[in-house]
Amino acid sequence: MIVLVNPRATRPGNRRFPLSVMAVGAALPEGTRWEILDENLPDTDVLAEVARLVNGPEPVRLIALTAMPGPQLVSAVRLSKAIRRAHPAIPIVWGGNFGSLYPAPVLDAPYVDWLVRGQGEQTFLDLLGVLEGKVDPKSVAGLAFREADGRHWIGPERTWLGPGELPEPPYHKIAVGEYLHPTFLGRRSGVYQASIGCPYACSFCGVISVYGRKEKVQPPERTARHLAWLARHHGMDSVHFYDNNFFLNEAHAREVATALAPLGLAWWCEARVDALCRFSPDTWGRLRASGLKMVFCGAESGSDETLARMSKGITTAQVEEVAARTREHGIVPEFSFVFGDPDEPAREIDNTLAFIRRLKRINPHMELISYFYTPTPQRAGTYGDVDPLSGTPPDLDEWVTPEWVGWMTHENPHVPWLDRALKTRVEDFELVLKSRFPSVHDRLTRPWGKLAGRLLALRRWEAAHYADPALLRQVRRLARRAPDDRQAYGHLRAEATA
Repeated sequence: MIVLVNPRATRPGNRRFPLSVMAVGAALPEGTRWEILDENLPDTDVLAEVARLVNGPEPVRLIALTAMPGPQLVSAVRLSKAIRRAHPAIPIVWGGNFGSLYPAPVLDAPYVDWLVRGQGEQTFLDLLGVLEGKVDPKSVAGLAFREADGRHWIGPERTWLGPGELPEPPYHKIAVGEYLHPTFLGRRSGVYQASIGCPYACSFCGVISVYGRKEKVQPPERTARHLAWLARHHGMDSVHFYDNNFFLNEAHAREVATALAPLGLAWWCEARVDALCRFSPDTWGRLRASGLKMVFCGAESGSDETLARMSKGITTAQVEEVAARTREHGIVPEFSFVFGDPDEPAREIDNTLAFIRRLKRINPHMELISYFYTPTPQRAGTYGDVDPLSGTPPDLDEWVTPEWVGWMTHENPHVPWLDRALKTRVEDFELVLKSRFPSVHDRLTRPWGKLAGRLLALRRWEAAHYADPALLRQVRRLARRAPDDRQAYGHLRAEATA
């Protein structure tokens, strides 16, 4: 028996398919018994379920946990410590992005025996051979571990496969209906990933630190086949694609539109601004007709100079063009911005806030996603004069403190160039904007609160006056059906939850 654990990453109401552990399980040899334990499901006691399996008729060979930076890391550490105390003889394996980015603290943790870095399906299979004494662990690409003298062995990176080269998703191993929830897109929204990696080189992004500048995409027909099955058998009516870059080029976008159009699904994806600028009006129309409701783009800054320094490869003029194109075709643009440039943070914040106002004039339906700049390790070089690896914790116990969770989620990174006053300026602006223009994702604010927010923020927005919006803050607090969950970031942010 192999136990695959998806530690808690968000509130149960925000749970999504545990794609990473599903992929590992699907790659296991035929006849292997395995189970997924998902701590994000309501009333799931992972430790009790582990005990049940350990005391069952079939020996548990190993317990594997995935760990993304942020709240899931906190859960992975807690669970791993408890499992080691209760079942000290069972090997514990970690996978996921955190260990791929920061292997040293994971390998120093006494409750982690093996670390699978990068794409884990084949490495995990080879690890089974290691545990059976058939394979030399130092021969396994992607595998890392502590040697007897405490030194770290980190194997070479594994050449990875595209999703189309991997086994079919094992939806039969999960309760699919438990993961379909209302979102802006529909009443039974699910998630899917059709590609791995990203070919671009944005200097602040952690994706290239794990995968490099590579992307592999499965044929759109395979994607459509899986989604059609979910729609037919489980009533899924909409999908968020988790791809870091959904469209390779215009020809690929047209193939996607053709494959998805018959399904009748509403969908969300992430795309490059420069790629979208190259799409013809006909391609935009096909995407809209196929169900594209919202597209997420990394706009990042209101300064062309800063965008060049980030190696972003886009311009502010291109961002404005995408805002106009999406308005023309009835697609909601979701633009993310990274606040807190290390060189001139105050000037950069002012430039970007002014640019966001300009985008709102071009497309009033534009949605804002904001992050504070947090350095991440890169394959080569640094961002400006800031060393991305400087000062990161040497052990997992420090990584899971509130200070470092805030750093990992970009919510409250403690960096020397971004003081509290600058962070407050951004937060106040965002509160005024989202009060004046309530997000389509926001299902937690009561209708009266949205109306009051729109009215109270009207004059502030027109006057570009954002400082100390105390009354708006009070209205938001009183009108929320649930308090803000600052750990529910990215696709799991609380606004998307009923």
